[in-house]
Amino acid sequence: MDIDFNFTTNNILIKVNELAEKHLQHREDLELLIDTAIKQNKISLLKELSFQAKFSSGLLRVVQKKESTIDEAYFLKAVEEYKNSIEKVRTVLEELLSNGSEFIKSVLTEKYLQLNQVSLANLNSLCSDLSYLKLFFNDLKNLNS
Repeated sequence: MDIDFNFTTNNILIKVNELAEKHLQHREDLELLIDTAIKQNKISLLKELSFQAKFSSGLLRVVQKKESTIDEAYFLKAVEEYKNSIEKVRTVLEELLSNGSEFIKSVLTEKYLQLNQVSLANLNSLCSDLSYLKLFFNDLKNLNS
């Protein structure tokens, strides 16, 4: 990755897709979110969203595994942390969409922010995609330090 990386939606998406080994589940929606952040000069909000999403994805893996060797108190704490984390993802996503196109806002709200199982499943898989965006930002930061 170039240190003088040009923050365009396409450039970011190419790098994220490479990191994901072309396994992005919501590539078009990720593109909309990146584009919205760039157009509104909200890259820091996009970074926050990717951080929260990666954290949430990690917690979800712990909760889904629920190995018998994990202490019950730790497991319950992980479940509570996951709930808080996914709520932060929702809040940051809403903030990112708040000043964008009404059409994009309504489509993504319908898909990811409704309070139902389908929306939560969609949000969890979007978080997985956003985790690769977090890796992209980490790589960029490491190159610049």
